[in-house]
Amino acid sequence: MRVISVDDEKLALEDLRDICLSLPQVTDFSAFSNPADALEHAAKQKIDLAFLDIEMPVMSGLELAERLLRIDKSIKIIFVTGFKEYAFDAFGVNAIGYVLKPFSEDMIRREIEKAASLQTVAVSKPVQIKTFGYFDVFVQNKPVYFSSSKAKELLALLVDRRGGSVSTENAISMLWPDRDYDETVQSLFRKVLKSLRVSLSDADISDILIDVRNQRSVDTEKFSCDLYAVLQKERAAMESYTGEYMQGYQWAQSTKQHLDTICGRA
Repeated sequence: MRVISVDDEKLALEDLRDICLSLPQVTDFSAFSNPADALEHAAKQKIDLAFLDIEMPVMSGLELAERLLRIDKSIKIIFVTGFKEYAFDAFGVNAIGYVLKPFSEDMIRREIEKAASLQTVAVSKPVQIKTFGYFDVFVQNKPVYFSSSKAKELLALLVDRRGGSVSTENAISMLWPDRDYDETVQSLFRKVLKSLRVSLSDADISDILIDVRNQRSVDTEKFSCDLYAVLQKERAAMESYTGEYMQGYQWAQSTKQHLDTICGRA
């Protein structure tokens, strides 16, 4: 899990950091004394769990929790404070835990284990995308059929971009690297895009595709993916990678090299 802690007490931040980094569930930890810095970090980086002090200057932990959840409603919130009277307010913003200072290692470990168990339930999504080996999409463990191989490749490209937008010109350069960017190939791309929409609609998963103003991307919150799990440093996913990634797609080589490095296969 990616964990952050926000507290204006430096010693509390250091103690929490040492405990969290000693636990196997925590893959990344960032500490902030300024709530604004934590919000900026959360806007750029996926966060799974936030430990928040409640009484802080400028912005309270309760307000910070609300603003973090606006960025990503899946962030788990645990309040760490020396004041028992805040407990009711804390659970009013759907916090999953409340720890009183001075906290112990066992107290933090229990909260981490609880957050990890909730995360496991949350990531059990009906749509699974497999990128190791060949690219495939499953809904409730049943494969999705694509009538066009290029439509399937377009979706693979968007998954590889991990939510980043891909323009029509960029997509064409990847799908047809030897073709000129002219009206003929643009018309071909529109047919491929239409075919992709039909395939996703038939599988009742149209919402994973985002198509706005000549830019396409995928909503990464709508599915689970082995690639994303490795990038999150999930041990089981890293162990499942055998060095094969989206076979048959030449443009996928750069991501494969990155995976090789992460998983020690470079």
